[in-house]
Amino acid sequence: MSQPFNIQNDTVVITKLNVSEITEPVTVSGDLTAGVITVETLNVKNLIRNGNNSAEIGAWASNTEEQLNGKGFSWAWGNGGTNLQYRNGGNLWTNGNFDLDPDKGFKIGGTTVLSKNELGSQVTKSRLREVGVLRSLEVTGEVSLGDFVHFKSNFQRVGINTDTPNGALSVVANDIEIVVGSQQIGKAYVGTYTNHDLVLGADNTARITVKSNGEVIFGDEQAKSSVVKIYGELIVEKLTTDTRTDTISPVHFNSTRSTPIYGLGLVWTGNGVDRKLVMQDGPDRLCTTESFDLGEDKAYYINGTAVLSAAGLGAGVVNSNLNKVGTLQDLTVSGKTTLLGDVEAITGRVSAKLLSFNDGSQQLSLDSYRLNTSNQFSISVRNQEAFYADSSEIALGNSSSPRRLVKVFGTLSVGANNPDPRVSLAVNGNASFAGRMFSSGTGAPINGISNKGDIVWNDNPQPDNYVGWVCTVAGEPGTWMPFGAIASR
Repeated sequence: MSQPFNIQNDTVVITKLNVSEITEPVTVSGDLTAGVITVETLNVKNLIRNGNNSAEIGAWASNTEEQLNGKGFSWAWGNGGTNLQYRNGGNLWTNGNFDLDPDKGFKIGGTTVLSKNELGSQVTKSRLREVGVLRSLEVTGEVSLGDFVHFKSNFQRVGINTDTPNGALSVVANDIEIVVGSQQIGKAYVGTYTNHDLVLGADNTARITVKSNGEVIFGDEQAKSSVVKIYGELIVEKLTTDTRTDTISPVHFNSTRSTPIYGLGLVWTGNGVDRKLVMQDGPDRLCTTESFDLGEDKAYYINGTAVLSAAGLGAGVVNSNLNKVGTLQDLTVSGKTTLLGDVEAITGRVSAKLLSFNDGSQQLSLDSYRLNTSNQFSISVRNQEAFYADSSEIALGNSSSPRRLVKVFGTLSVGANNPDPRVSLAVNGNASFAGRMFSSGTGAPINGISNKGDIVWNDNPQPDNYVGWVCTVAGEPGTWMPFGAIASR
């Protein structure tokens, strides 16, 4: 049986020690030499690796880089932990964050490359896909936006859907290149670069077509609404017109968006003042400066029925506004007739204090200052309603004729009793335009349903703030982004 210990020179030497439990702290005043120490917790003041001093902690050394892989520091708590380790290739790896003081930065070779607020001035390349609102942008080379807008700085040209523009501005669509620029000194050019026709239009309708063979066409073949006005002199080398006295189609007088048909017709010039047969409005009618002289046995007809001949009115004429007749042989009145004492025929006019119309379901009255109806009232032109009013709504125009022109001269006010005299349109409240709502406030909405394209204008614009906010994704309240950065002075 081996001895558990022996005494050598007043020193107890223990060859093997196995302790199952230590109830009191054990202090070792001298050096302790052992092969392997296994403990649950080891608390030391100084840790010195073999052959190194305390200042060299973490100075890992190995014969190969692979032996260093994973060496470093580790912090652990509960079910988590953070590591700072060496990785092959001369890299330090961590699964935590580096959090510097606010006035510190990351440096390379002694030069700051990233601080809290900016990249270093020597950082000239990046793969950024998104930036914030830029205060200014200067590009010295070529620029491509969305792979369809190309800026060619060397040629001072811009191409849309083409990276080889043939003009100062080139737009390619349907394999047709439209260019804007100058091909000769002193001359601007707008047209097609390719062998295609050029169409100038308005209201989504062709108005002028310049064909590739040199032919110029005014108007649309289907609409036939072209009106060419020349306020000046027209010089042509060859003019071909229809000089025939007979035609195979009616003569048409067409209106345009800016010029109505009124005043158009036939004019005979010479031998004094002009003689006219033209269209007039209020109501629409043919107006002539001359008399119509029919043959003795002829008459004026309406819808195939004679209404006026040399001898009398047609049998179908049952209503009139005659204020004077000759001596009547007899007079038959089938309805109510009222003659008021103040009804007078003076120089062709009927004067009355009040006119009243009543069909049993509605009454309409007209006096010197007011038109009043008991139910609803409308104004129609050519049997198409142009104005309507009742106790619940007022409508201007007709839904079946949305292209009818409505003109307002003066300030138009919606919900505002005293509109600003400097504006032409005053709206007291939110407004809708093309399905988009425009409102104002101090910030983007935080509740309510919003549609993409809705805009909130900033009630209190300030330097370093924004003009407003725009909804980019519909929802409740949707996704809103600021726009229109306001610079500081």
